[in-house]
Amino acid sequence: MEITAAYYIGFILIVVIVIYVVVVYSKHNNAPTKSSFTIPNGTLEEKKIVLDSNLVRNILLGSADSTILVYVFLQPSDKTLRVDQMPNTLLQIPGVLQFNYGGTTSELVVSTFNTANRETIEERIEIPAIPTQKWIQLGILREGRRFDILYNNKIIGSKRLAHMPIYATASLEMGGPQVRGTFREGRVFNYRLSLKDIEKELRDTSDTRHKPPTDIDFNIVNPFTMFTCPGGFFCGADGRKPKNALQEWQTPYA
Repeated sequence: MEITAAYYIGFILIVVIVIYVVVVYSKHNNAPTKSSFTIPNGTLEEKKIVLDSNLVRNILLGSADSTILVYVFLQPSDKTLRVDQMPNTLLQIPGVLQFNYGGTTSELVVSTFNTANRETIEERIEIPAIPTQKWIQLGILREGRRFDILYNNKIIGSKRLAHMPIYATASLEMGGPQVRGTFREGRVFNYRLSLKDIEKELRDTSDTRHKPPTDIDFNIVNPFTMFTCPGGFFCGADGRKPKNALQEWQTPYA
């Protein structure tokens, strides 16, 4: 009798362990794969689509968490806004999300869906004005209904919205006719980066003044084309370009 009881107890333990392993394995396999996409560099004088609607839906709107990181250098606009004019829009997903800026304040406008009355409303997060005449890494971090806005690696605005952002088909756009400046080194993620991740991104992609690398092309014949990049000349001793250089060397030996 004791042997039979021990047998059944052992059998039950084995079944429980198998079920646990299957559940854990299933959750691991069904977890969304982390992915990111690079935004092409450009100027802000006219509106540009930098991420098509399919990628926006899959990366930025397809899960509860997402991140937008992009370096911007804003110049004062040569046009004066009237009261009846639209604000300067730096970045937007039309109908979903819009980052506006002015002389004294900026704001993130998010379209959300109120399930109680089945209406779409605009919720606003007011933040300090984005600095001009200097490079700033703008970060928009989403975790469900909570949005954090960062200038470089500092949170300057945070709010948990009343409702979830709408799930729409739209592209990610940068710039517009009222905007002057440049954007570089943009990336989007289908998950929310931690503050440590943001600090690492900032450290790895900019210099001590938070300026991203700018391309320099040479039209001269390079005498070192047939050799490995000489250490201490334009790159490191291991033959690679400097990680945090002010200028990203685009040469045959880089």
